[in-house]
Amino acid sequence: MALDKISSYSLHQSTLGDINKTMVTLAKQQMQISSGNVAQYFSEMPGNVQQYLSLDASIARSTQYLNDNTLIQTRIDATNTSLTSIIDNITNLKSLISSRLTGGTSTDGFQVQLQGVWQNLTGQLNNQVGGQYLFSGAKIDTPAVDTSSFPTTVIEGVPDTSYYRGSHQDITARPQDSTTLTYNIRADEPAFQKVFAALAMASTSDVEKDNAMLQEAYDLAESGLEGIISLQAKNNANKVTMITINQSHTSMKLYWQGVKETIGNTDIVAVSTQVAINEGILQASFQAFSKINSLRLSDYLS
Repeated sequence: MALDKISSYSLHQSTLGDINKTMVTLAKQQMQISSGNVAQYFSEMPGNVQQYLSLDASIARSTQYLNDNTLIQTRIDATNTSLTSIIDNITNLKSLISSRLTGGTSTDGFQVQLQGVWQNLTGQLNNQVGGQYLFSGAKIDTPAVDTSSFPTTVIEGVPDTSYYRGSHQDITARPQDSTTLTYNIRADEPAFQKVFAALAMASTSDVEKDNAMLQEAYDLAESGLEGIISLQAKNNANKVTMITINQSHTSMKLYWQGVKETIGNTDIVAVSTQVAINEGILQASFQAFSKINSLRLSDYLS
């Protein structure tokens, strides 16, 4: 059978071109499989670069929020633990005053136990997390309350903040773009003022001469306790808010990562299938190329 020399040359060049193209495609596909990425450079992602970078920024922002919010959650949890102990301590104070009112506790024993209540209270209010005080407001490097002397009030029976050493400014955080949260509890809250006033009044009272003073101290302690329970409820509400916000950050971060992977990650199954197809094409091309190269001059003659 006669073969056309010109058409054979054209087929030779076409086959060689197909081989080269297929080899380049195979190399790219094998790189995608080994790296797991659709592209090695942004120039290989026309139309998707801006979206890819935007997703990267969103993921980084969510990660930063989650990291920052971890500290807030830790402080909220530690505050809740301290408030639980404080509530128990003030409950003991009420019981102690009640016992003194009924004559169940001696004067000396009463004073010693008052000292114990005060020391426990100041210890709880001066709790720290990571070297930062919980109840000092914005002055996180300063103990919240004075531990050097038993509390007194400027005016007997009138709560004040003479025991307080922290800041009168709260700590406000932004746990997400659209939310600001004041999450701290300060030791100068009216509830704590009442408790310290109750301690001061109970310490200076004389049950044998003035039961009314002890009763007033008891009432201050009871009112302070109710206020502290309300503060704990507020703290728990902040905890729920932070959990909800962090769940949202986690969900959105996973969503953005999924979209980013859709754009930038290799579909291993699809690319592996294409590799198998291209390897078949390449094998056939080499066979055709080999056949053309094996033609002799006599094959072009009729």
